[in-house]
Amino acid sequence: MEDREYFEQVKKRSLEMLLKEYADDSDQKQRETLADLFERLLNAIMLSERKIYLETEEGDKGNGKYERDLYSTYGILELEVPRTRKGGFRPHLLKEKYKRLDESYVKLLESMIASGFSESEIMSVLKRLGLPYSEKELERIKEGLKEELRWFKERELPSEAFALIIDGYHSEIREEGKVRYGVCYIVLGIDMEGKKDIYGLYTYLGKESRVEWGKVFEDLVRRGLKRVMVVVSDDLSGLGEIIRMVYPLADHQLCVKHLKRNADRQMKREDAKGFKEGLDELKKLSYEEALGKMGKLLEKYKEEYPSFVRYLEGKKEKYVAYTKYPEELRGYIYTTNAVESINSKIERVRIKSGGYFGSVELLELSVYLHRKNLRETKWRNGIMRVKGCMYELNQMFQLRYFVQTQNSP
Repeated sequence: MEDREYFEQVKKRSLEMLLKEYADDSDQKQRETLADLFERLLNAIMLSERKIYLETEEGDKGNGKYERDLYSTYGILELEVPRTRKGGFRPHLLKEKYKRLDESYVKLLESMIASGFSESEIMSVLKRLGLPYSEKELERIKEGLKEELRWFKERELPSEAFALIIDGYHSEIREEGKVRYGVCYIVLGIDMEGKKDIYGLYTYLGKESRVEWGKVFEDLVRRGLKRVMVVVSDDLSGLGEIIRMVYPLADHQLCVKHLKRNADRQMKREDAKGFKEGLDELKKLSYEEALGKMGKLLEKYKEEYPSFVRYLEGKKEKYVAYTKYPEELRGYIYTTNAVESINSKIERVRIKSGGYFGSVELLELSVYLHRKNLRETKWRNGIMRVKGCMYELNQMFQLRYFVQTQNSP
């Protein structure tokens, strides 16, 4: 018999013996007193378990407690579950069955919060499903999420990354009793092992601007991100100068998808179709070949669309920067699609919420909860196709940052 199973049987029999010996079914007061004793005992055991766990886990530390109701045949026991900074500790006395119920229950509530459900709607759903529910439990989960969000926004970042894909999500937000326009600035990172994560999210009221993006990049550096290979963005005025100032050796790739949309607006239908087909032909070329072909493509339409082509001629290097990298990686860095996909999910929440977010915090919680879901599903294994070209990518990184690497402490 495994230790956990043995422990569960001992715990169950001990509680049954105490109940039978010291309180019968008719003595509610005695049973409530014992329930309080059980809570204190179980809380003390969990603290002792954490102490023993930390003695063998070098570098981990205690990180407070979180409250959980244990639904059992003895009634509802309000437990204070100790946790650790790295999150690897879980007390043995919490059953696997309870663990599944607890995690599924929390995930359900998180999902409903992220989807814009009101508290009354959440309570109604839980009641229909026959699940344990209370405003107190919902508030605990919301407070826990807020704490996670605060930690997430301040956590240390890797010192280097392959790519940053950035974009702003625009929405109306209720702040200080008024519905105002705001932008959530989202930075999606891909590290040197091909793993995706949101490196930062920042919400500022007002229109999207280079000033606010400057604050975003300043915070990324403050939290440890020193070297980046490529930054992918739309063509917001002044953004290129900020990127060059913060990460002078990084390539700046402008979103090709945005360029195609622009062509649809600026050119006749047949010309736009030919122009977009020409852009697609660049995907498998070397950087020098792509740059040359981009020049010829612009020359082809120069007479018919002089202003549009003149605008693009000064930016053509930024539209083909992705061709400097291995073919397996190009599909991830030639557009801002990865962030726009997140934005579309958040937009659905906004619509369900009545057309605006109730606060900046609710908007950012929606992004954070979507990130949690992606980390457990699509992003769990990173970019699978990246493994075959990691050596080449790291060689490129070392070559580009050789001088800085040599001079680093």
